[in-house]
Amino acid sequence: MKFWTFGEIRQKVERDLDLEGETFISPTEMLGYGNEAIDEVERQIHTLCEDYFLTRDTVTLVPGQEAYAMPTNIYANKLRRVIFRRATEVWPVNRIRDWKKIYTYEAEKAYTVADAKYGFFVLNTTPGTPEMILSPTPTEAGAYLQRWYIRNANEMLTDASICDIPEAVNYVMAYIKFKCMTKDMHPLLENQKQELAQQYADTMKALADMVPDNENTIEADTRLYDEQN
Repeated sequence: MKFWTFGEIRQKVERDLDLEGETFISPTEMLGYGNEAIDEVERQIHTLCEDYFLTRDTVTLVPGQEAYAMPTNIYANKLRRVIFRRATEVWPVNRIRDWKKIYTYEAEKAYTVADAKYGFFVLNTTPGTPEMILSPTPTEAGAYLQRWYIRNANEMLTDASICDIPEAVNYVMAYIKFKCMTKDMHPLLENQKQELAQQYADTMKALADMVPDNENTIEADTRLYDEQN
């Protein structure tokens, strides 16, 4: 599947609308329209196929440090799984939920436990800089966390920027055309509105129909039948 750059998207829109050489719609405006369309598709992706933007990072644990910055490109603080690693040790770090996180955090600050099993929660003290808080506070050296999380869709900033939702390219182009035609009060605006709705529906269907990995399917237990035959 082709990954379009914004430059390719913009040039296609300009050709289709005969805007080459025109100045009433600037490339910056088109860029904004394109990102608006991507934002809408991104919101739907997280309900249709949760792991579409699954990625990971690594955080080295520092003895005495409880707070660790969240990934800069994380979507809505969606940490899918956190794994503790040290040499051959591997175990999950579970989220501390509801009111228990406050009590658990305060209680575990009162004592030190070597080789503790950590939990985490997200603290949002400063706007734009959420932190992952580990409880209890790490004491060992040589350990790290592997964080699996959902990232943001790629924001298009220049002509070289890539639209990393290839299923949505036709919708993105239809949306940009619609916004350009709205500004121009184009006589065929209603037709483009219908095209936009169709491209949106097609994009949602393509995302919903993505092939499942079958990892969430439980095979039927046929041992009883096998024994009787």
